[in-house]
Amino acid sequence: MDRKYDEVMDKIEVTPEMRQRILSNIQNRDLSEKKPAKVIRFPQWRKFAAVAACMALVLVGALRFSSYLNADPVPTDLVANPMGDVVEAASASELSQAVGFYVADLENLPFKPEQTTYLSYWQNMAEITYSGEGQSATYRKAPGTDNVSGDCNDYANETVIRVDDAAVTLKGDDGYTLATWTDGDYSYSVSLSDGVTEAEWQKILAGGF
Repeated sequence: MDRKYDEVMDKIEVTPEMRQRILSNIQNRDLSEKKPAKVIRFPQWRKFAAVAACMALVLVGALRFSSYLNADPVPTDLVANPMGDVVEAASASELSQAVGFYVADLENLPFKPEQTTYLSYWQNMAEITYSGEGQSATYRKAPGTDNVSGDCNDYANETVIRVDDAAVTLKGDDGYTLATWTDGDYSYSVSLSDGVTEAEWQKILAGGF
């Protein structure tokens, strides 16, 4: 095959004019006929827009946080008290002045009180809490005839006893821990941490309120 190629090439004669024409055609040939591959470029403005949006969010957050730190403190008298209008008194006499009606201490508790707290709720309900010897008692009094104990539990035992002219309802499981009653003008309740008998309740409630 190589011999035949050589024989053919020996018969081809390239004149100087042909050589010049070939070289000229090569030089003038449009080498850009082959289209370059498409390159999809992401517009630069979109990149900058995304960066600018992030920076704007950071700047707004920083300004808001700065204004929060530099803001004037909220006056304490404008902050709502979640407990309502609650006032602590130093004695039963001072508590009576706060609520506007007579309130007396319980004198015959089944334990010796070591600490006593007097509270006025909304200037119309008195509460006295006693604690000592690992036990506690809470006494409440308010105008009206509604139950003021705040105790909605179901108890296994319930009975009614007479204390002076009042019908007192006792409730409890192991002994009676809750007493509620009304005299028509005021409602009362006494709750104990430890249950006691009907006879002991008679002693606790003796003397009137």
